[in-house]
Amino acid sequence: MTSKPLEIEGTWEEILAHTANLAGRRVRLTVLPEDPTPQAPENPPLFRPASTASSLLKYAGTWAGDDLEECLQMVYDNRGSMGLE
Repeated sequence: MTSKPLEIEGTWEEILAHTANLAGRRVRLTVLPEDPTPQAPENPPLFRPASTASSLLKYAGTWAGDDLEECLQMVYDNRGSMGLE
């Protein structure tokens, strides 16, 4: 049974930090381009349209609690400012 090769990626200085573990072992060095171009994901996420009010209506019902004002205030207190400050 063969073991999986150890892969270490980083800057030269980061690789040098592993010299004690690599001493006496065979290694292969691949020098990567300075500015690698990002690769597209293998499985791009599926497009999911944003929810609309009409799509949420099937979950709507009548309010049965007595804490509507408290819940509404909690929404106002915790909503994001979206960088408009």
